[in-house]
Amino acid sequence: MKNKDFLLSIVLNIFLAYLWVFLIYLILDFVKLKDNALLLGGVLAFIGTLLFGEVIRRINPFVKYKITHPVKISGFISFGLIAIANLYWINF
Repeated sequence: MKNKDFLLSIVLNIFLAYLWVFLIYLILDFVKLKDNALLLGGVLAFIGTLLFGEVIRRINPFVKYKITHPVKISGFISFGLIAIANLYWINF
């Protein structure tokens, strides 16, 4: 393993986390004025997250590593930290 792999995994997953948060905010803004906004927003967010997960799985260069590989774990942690920080603590 190289430090380059760790850095690339972290940077890639940070970027993907920002894209996912942006997708969720777009969905929430779209359904804000609709009837049954909670149900429609939940369904759209779930479908969007599944599609986004498939995109991440296909473009991630570390797909050959097992899920317990340290490079993948560092990427998961960076994705989770950025997503949680943006969704819960940062207000747009």
